[in-house]
Amino acid sequence: MATKAVINGGNMHLAPVSGYGSSAGVMGSVTSMILKWQERATMRHNLASLDEEYLNDMGLSAAQIKTETGKAFWQS
Repeated sequence: MATKAVINGGNMHLAPVSGYGSSAGVMGSVTSMILKWQERATMRHNLASLDEEYLNDMGLSAAQIKTETGKAFWQS
């Protein structure tokens, strides 16, 4: 876990730093990117499994769904 030095009342202590990439450097950036890719893949999989009624409710056409679900996980 990443930490940062915090001075409080003249005393210094280490406090945890939350969030990916804040002070984790390259590994945090890589982790963040992988999580983003995984989220995209999951969202596209779920979108592809919706029936036409849900898609109409969301205002999406079959062509839009085909375009979005045809993208690779790294494409935004």
